[in-house]
Amino acid sequence: MTLHKLVRRSFAAIMALMLLLFGSAGGALAHDAVTSTSPADGSTVGSLPAEVQISLTNTPAVIGSEVQVLDAAGTDWASGSVAVLDKVATQHVRAGAPAGKYTVKWRLVSSDAHPIEGEFAFTATAASTATAGQAVVVGPENSVSAPPQSTPEISQNSNTAPWAIVGMVVVLLGIVVALVVLARRRLSNED
Repeated sequence: MTLHKLVRRSFAAIMALMLLLFGSAGGALAHDAVTSTSPADGSTVGSLPAEVQISLTNTPAVIGSEVQVLDAAGTDWASGSVAVLDKVATQHVRAGAPAGKYTVKWRLVSSDAHPIEGEFAFTATAASTATAGQAVVVGPENSVSAPPQSTPEISQNSNTAPWAIVGMVVVLLGIVVALVVLARRRLSNED
């Protein structure tokens, strides 16, 4: 067997293996999906909640994630940045929102590092009962200051490459090394 034929057959075997591996990993490479929202899509709540949540099948990344809480006039009531804990993305909502229909438009970064987006809607039957800076702390000299804000714990998914891809790369590298060793042995046997 000549070196040219061996290289051609090795290349064909690698391509067939890649097709097999990537073809069967289609489900593993799918983007994350939303499992639920809070408030639920189409629901009616008493007043605008302090936060909205989007639950997914996997943990999304924090970087690049954005959630808007829009009233009927298009005013965004979102406050701060998106917080992620486990498989739930949480967006805090400013106090003082009016009654009415709200649309939550979201864009999150899936655990496979691809952006996914969508929206859901709900209706608040009454204006928000909380006011901005509702809790107030009176400091020395009778000055009024806002209470210290607690920062929600944010978890970022550092695992942006799915393990299926990493495993495929390792397997393919092993196959290439094995083919090179086999080719060298055959060439030395022909000499």
